[in-house]
Amino acid sequence: MTPALSHFINCARWLAASFVVMHHAHNLFVNHADIMTAPHAPPIYVWWFLTAYPFAHGAVVVFFVLSGFLVGGSVIERSAGVKPWLRNYVIDRTSRIYVVLLPTIALVFALDTIGRHIFAGFGIYELPFYAGAFDPARILATLVSLQGIWFPTFGTNFALWSLGMEYFYYIVFALLMLPRSTAYRSGARWAACALGLALFVALALSPSYFLFGAFVWLLGALTRIAPRPIVKSRWAALLVWVAAVSAIRLLTRGAIVDDHPRKELLDAVNALFFANVLLTLRFDEGEGFTWCRAKFHHKIADFSYTLYATHMPILVWIWALSTLLFGPDWRLALATPLHYAWTVGAVLVLMSAAYAISRVTEARTGEVRSWLQGVVPGGALSMVSSRSGRN
Repeated sequence: MTPALSHFINCARWLAASFVVMHHAHNLFVNHADIMTAPHAPPIYVWWFLTAYPFAHGAVVVFFVLSGFLVGGSVIERSAGVKPWLRNYVIDRTSRIYVVLLPTIALVFALDTIGRHIFAGFGIYELPFYAGAFDPARILATLVSLQGIWFPTFGTNFALWSLGMEYFYYIVFALLMLPRSTAYRSGARWAACALGLALFVALALSPSYFLFGAFVWLLGALTRIAPRPIVKSRWAALLVWVAAVSAIRLLTRGAIVDDHPRKELLDAVNALFFANVLLTLRFDEGEGFTWCRAKFHHKIADFSYTLYATHMPILVWIWALSTLLFGPDWRLALATPLHYAWTVGAVLVLMSAAYAISRVTEARTGEVRSWLQGVVPGGALSMVSSRSGRN
């Protein structure tokens, strides 16, 4: 991976997570009902433009492209080799997802349980939106990464909907690619491929984003192996993508992307032009964008997954606290400096909490992988490998 691409990916990871967090915080505490009818200072219009839902949803599309590029691309490369790789790959991917997901489930259960007791009657945890959300049975669905596919998310953490899809993209794609690998016997390779196809069909039949998201993820994987860039100028590629997502923002003003009649088309445009930026930077032998080289991008990117996974249940607590301090109607009033200050403060709290949590979760991924390497028996997977590497 070129330095230009590595720097940009770090920047994109934390910015995408931040757009999701800022949108959710804005949606709870800032009322812009008069944005089109009353004059505002320029920074307010910038805030209004950047914190809208289309950018938050678009950030998830970016996550899928990045995941496909980083993980799917590595699967394509590994499957072309002659050494067994599936066991280590499954350990790598499972540890990556679950080292954060399992503590997050515990965090959601604890915060929601305590919050429903402390803030009972405030009209937050009692919202119709959360009807059935606290059913412990939903935890089981999350434990097997089926939330957001065949089952609703657990508790207040509806942001977890994309993680189940991502995990199954990891597994399904690896199984489908296994026939390319000469490290395993022919029968085992095709049996794994059939299993992968069956899993894909079973998940794609759900009334969820899984099927379309799979194509977005695959686009990222193919970007990893494309033979040449379409656009050689990194600035041209970036500006075209920024123009595209800005146009999507304006086209969906006043509407939610999920309800837009051409939602998939809009997401495809975002995914294609973002993938084009990655493709251009793959062949960029320089240091890339100057503004992506700062070390803080890497530091924040290192806990961006934790930030995305944990922010909602903590944010709901901050919402309940604002109701306790300012009254239930405060958040519905037209935005004042206090609303903006509270929102910025909430985002800073969320980032600080995510960093602290990541020190005992995401930052320990390597240690968890090493432990799993030692305890997961290799025989069950290696037994299908041929000693000579022949079919």
